[in-house]
Amino acid sequence: MKKLISILIVLLFLSACDNGQSGHAGHHNSGSSEKLAPLKVSLTVPEKAQAGDKVDLKAKVTYGKDNVNDADEVMFEIIKDNKAKSSVKEKVAQAKAGVYTLKYSFDKPGTYTIISHVTAKNQHTMPDADIVISK
Repeated sequence: MKKLISILIVLLFLSACDNGQSGHAGHHNSGSSEKLAPLKVSLTVPEKAQAGDKVDLKAKVTYGKDNVNDADEVMFEIIKDNKAKSSVKEKVAQAKAGVYTLKYSFDKPGTYTIISHVTAKNQHTMPDADIVISK
């Protein structure tokens, strides 16, 4: 009897997972002819700057050949000297021609890692770059 109940539970679970679409393609494009493209982010960070100077941190976001001006989230994480516990996170809401720009001033000298967290088109990517800040 326990075996029969186990089999019924497995069959019920399997039938609940089947939504009538075959393969993985039905889950991603819901029958539309739109092809999936990778989300790409080109992160631009100056190699060097002086403490107190404002610099532009830029993330150019594209999906296929198109610029993405309506990303779900674009955030720059700034980590000084590999100390992730004390990182700073700044969101950027607006883009021009797919470029999200954060104007940022580094207060202290050191090596900073910039990670751009970008979520758009049901994808997430996190390219990073370093900048050295001197006195």
